[in-house]
Amino acid sequence: MTEYKLGIGDVVTSSHPALYTCYGLGSCIGLFVQDRVTGLAGAAHIFLPDQENAPHERNKFYDVKTALDEILAQFKDKGSTLNTLRAKIAGGANVIGTGKGVGAENASSVIRRLTENKIFIAAIDIGGSESRTTRFESTTGQLNVSKPGAVHYKI
Repeated sequence: MTEYKLGIGDVVTSSHPALYTCYGLGSCIGLFVQDRVTGLAGAAHIFLPDQENAPHERNKFYDVKTALDEILAQFKDKGSTLNTLRAKIAGGANVIGTGKGVGAENASSVIRRLTENKIFIAAIDIGGSESRTTRFESTTGQLNVSKPGAVHYKI
């Protein structure tokens, strides 16, 4: 099994068994998408809710729209009809404890865009005030979440 460690702005997809890891998701969102028919899977480590504040770098997808658009384009290029996708999301915490925060905006934007694209949301682990590390296994569709203090769970 190939392991992909996603940094901020990374998008990766694969048709082979893979483990996708996002370390230290604070306000960022880890988005994990799987095509139940083709076996394709992918992930994104999303930094911002919208494009206007996103840095522009080649092969980096910092905001929700460009990250989701890139995953869907890669899935389509690899043979997906995009009709049998399911997503799991984690992150969106308010780690600095001020107001609504960018984490909540990130989470809201991801949920809205997945819904607009008719992608089934199979699991959500967002909000709170602690960062998370996530590991998504493409073969099982299981998302393992770890929080500080040795708290581990599966969604």
